[in-house]
Amino acid sequence: MELLTIKEASAFLKMKESWIRSAVFKRDIPYIKMGALIRFNKNELHQWLERQTILPRRSSEW
Repeated sequence: MELLTIKEASAFLKMKESWIRSAVFKRDIPYIKMGALIRFNKNELHQWLERQTILPRRSSEW
């Protein structure tokens, strides 16, 4: 398991650190809390990112 810091997760997701911190606060993103430390499982972030994908509608529905 590869654990990432907030800064590393920010680079991996190409999002601002402030967005990552806000997503953690709102529990919108998977994270691991170890005492006062926040870490991210890289594989879980990848899976979470895939679940955020919005697929296009089929052309017959338009």
